[in-house]
Amino acid sequence: MSKETLDIQTNSGRGYWRSLDDLAQSSEFQARLEREFPSEAAELRDPVTRRSFLKLMGASMALSTLAGCQFAIKQPQEVIVPYVRQPEQVIPGRSLYYATSMTVQGFGIGLLAESHEGRPTKVEGNPDHGASLGGSDAWIQASILTMYDPDRSQQVLNAGKPSTWADAAAALAAAAKSAGNGIRILSEPNASPSLGAAIAALTSTYAGTKWVQYDPISGDNAVDGATQALGAATNVVYAFN
Repeated sequence: MSKETLDIQTNSGRGYWRSLDDLAQSSEFQARLEREFPSEAAELRDPVTRRSFLKLMGASMALSTLAGCQFAIKQPQEVIVPYVRQPEQVIPGRSLYYATSMTVQGFGIGLLAESHEGRPTKVEGNPDHGASLGGSDAWIQASILTMYDPDRSQQVLNAGKPSTWADAAAALAAAAKSAGNGIRILSEPNASPSLGAAIAALTSTYAGTKWVQYDPISGDNAVDGATQALGAATNVVYAFN
């Protein structure tokens, strides 16, 4: 307790104090405060600074909340109407699963897509598929985001202008005829029989056409090593048991 005379008249506006020294703001209290909290002493001695800091933080949080609502405010109004004819197996609030697949490094991976009222919301591995056995990775989990990509093309474009599939097919056919034997198709690795049949038909129509598959992140080195060791292009499957 300080031995100095305490003056309890204060205009700080505070309604409580930890001690009489805190109330009087004596020199001994100030020295002890600086020794205990050397880095925050200035803020503790000046309640206006702390109050101003809290005001600024509160204003920042309020403004950030309004900024988050700005996108929703600018969205056009839409009218939500119930089903006139309830689709079969569609129950609001209950998940519906579809068996699907995804190409990963040229191989089809069996997946299960969870949807709510026609909107896919989650992708997991299919436990009945030998390639996934119910598991997934970061690429599979992130694939659902491509369904809601705002930059995803909604229609056929030609030089940035809307077009049609018929015009696109005609333009590709004209380009293929003028190219002669110089047609080259570059794609990522794909084991789809349908895509392979379509490219085989194109190759038979336009002689000299070549299909090149390229993946910047691939397991070609592992396949080459297995070829040297086993004499054939083989994918190694480890049996950890």
